[in-house]
Amino acid sequence: MELGKVAEIIGGELVGKPDIPIDGVSTPESAREGSLVFVHSDKELNRAKQSGASALVVNRDVDFDNYIKVEDVRYALALFLERFYPEEHPSGVSERAVVGVNVSLGRDVYLAPFVVVEDDVVIEDGVKIYPFVYIGKGSYIGEGSVIFSGVSLYPKTVVGKNVRIHSGVVLGGDGFGYSIGKWGIKKIPHVGNVIVEDGVEIGANTTVDRATLESTVVGKDTKVDNMVMIAHNCRIGEANVIVANSAIAGSSSTGKNVIIGGKVGIADHVHIGDRAVVVSGSNVSKSLEGGKTYGAGIPAVEWHKWKRLLFYIYRLPELFKGRK
Repeated sequence: MELGKVAEIIGGELVGKPDIPIDGVSTPESAREGSLVFVHSDKELNRAKQSGASALVVNRDVDFDNYIKVEDVRYALALFLERFYPEEHPSGVSERAVVGVNVSLGRDVYLAPFVVVEDDVVIEDGVKIYPFVYIGKGSYIGEGSVIFSGVSLYPKTVVGKNVRIHSGVVLGGDGFGYSIGKWGIKKIPHVGNVIVEDGVEIGANTTVDRATLESTVVGKDTKVDNMVMIAHNCRIGEANVIVANSAIAGSSSTGKNVIIGGKVGIADHVHIGDRAVVVSGSNVSKSLEGGKTYGAGIPAVEWHKWKRLLFYIYRLPELFKGRK
């Protein structure tokens, strides 16, 4: 591919020769003739200019023979990788897949060996399902979705269009709901389901529990990282970003464009408003107003220093005793 074509694909302004051949993308450290380097910082720029790269992608004018200037380098990288390294999937239904009765299969569907599809499932056009996936009875998978190996969809799960579900994900397991009283611990049956709307991506080993009565919902275009827990009855809004190791307790909800950092804990029955940001390591115990950034994590400090701080923290009640 020539550099001029690359500029068209990523929507940038070309400075230099349009006919330079580009055969791949590289980091500054591994760049060679034919390489294109996407530069994200001044530190990277210095290394990239001294490398053997044929061209750079930058967000401003630079002192280099051939480059493409774009507004957002990271977005340009996504466009380039999508075009230069297209994802390919097979088609066809393996003889070793198990398909129940009254199953509707669209065109260009792939069912790998050892996929199990139970009765009354609908799988739309272009869906790709990899080995050892379980699709429970009455589930629905929308057009163009990809489900990687080892995923479990419990009965009645609904997956929208162009959804990507990575290995180890479980959608629709029972919520953690019990009645605890004088008769002991009694499990509350969960008869609802999970709905994953269009354009969602769910990372490896994430779990989304089925609702008690209605639906647990993951909203359109939301991106969920690996090892996230979304509990029963939650309603996650559109275009959220939820980073790894976060846990959202039952019946909580989020608005649009919410960002939840890594290892965030959110209590039950909490609502987080539109465009709120919760910083990594925070704990959320009450509802948060939208449009603000929140954080309550304590960064790691040297252990002996922390013990001294803790000593003074415990003495605070004595220091303020008798004050109003």
